[in-house]
Amino acid sequence: MIRLAHITSYLLHPIFILLYNSLLLMCLKPHWFGIHHVKEAGLLILLVLIYTIIIPIIGILLLRFIGLIKTIHLEDKMDRIAPLIICIVFYLWLYINLKQNPDIPKAFLSLILGSIISLCLAFVINNWLKVSLHTIAIGGLICFWLIIRYYFCTDDIMYFRFKETEVSRFHIHQLLGISLILGGWIGTSRLYLKAHTSEEVYLGYVIGIISIIIAFKYMY
Repeated sequence: MIRLAHITSYLLHPIFILLYNSLLLMCLKPHWFGIHHVKEAGLLILLVLIYTIIIPIIGILLLRFIGLIKTIHLEDKMDRIAPLIICIVFYLWLYINLKQNPDIPKAFLSLILGSIISLCLAFVINNWLKVSLHTIAIGGLICFWLIIRYYFCTDDIMYFRFKETEVSRFHIHQLLGISLILGGWIGTSRLYLKAHTSEEVYLGYVIGIISIIIAFKYMY
């Protein structure tokens, strides 16, 4: 169980969630981006990868190298301050640049803006509580797809284009069900590993959900 919890924490690390969600949205709603298949969005995917994963990871490694943080796992509240600032700055830079592009859908911008809001809230709350960044990320993902379900998917059916010539049809409730299971398991894993208290885990879910709602309200 401990090994599985560790694997889950790494594979579903909050630094990867925005990229996962972006790829999923591009596969399910490619027409929102003016493309036929996710392969056509290579530049956009690369920008998300660079600004939300590569640069933050490099920044964290540099902070560890020069001794400003004790460990790359950011187990201490003080260790989180600089990495959160780095993420906020580059997420915001990505959002500002993409917002100027009329081909970028508002739903995708809402996803990025929601991530920025959640990072800012986590940064402020970090002064008192080491809120779970894992549950913030997965809580935002679940809320994002719930909003897509109730406001942008009238027939409950979505189409996943695995290949350029093949389309798979499935009910969006299947996606929501899987997301909820993953969300529950992530929270359980963080508690099982004693990385957070139950209060920190539950607060993470709340922050993630509220952040996405605020972002959609702003964009629409």
